Amino acid sequence: MRTVFVAEYPAVQHRHSDGDIVTVRLRRQGDAYEVQCEGCDTRFVYRKPAASDVRHYKSPLLPPVKGNFDDAEDH
Repeated sequence: MRTVFVAEYPAVQHRHSDGDIVTVRLRRQGDAYEVQCEGCDTRFVYRKPAASDVRHYKSPLLPPVKGNFDDAEDH
């Protein structure tokens, strides 16, 4: 059996060897969301995506956005 960790929830679409696209729904089993596809003998396990370690900066090319997103000096 093959195990695939996925970040999609609640359903996962995948392709079988005969070309069919199959959708399976993840269900809570114990502490995790997972499902086993009987057609391709694959177990899909949901893993929440981790936050990015890369710091993201505001682009100088984008126009300012009104609201709580602007810096204090932009007003």
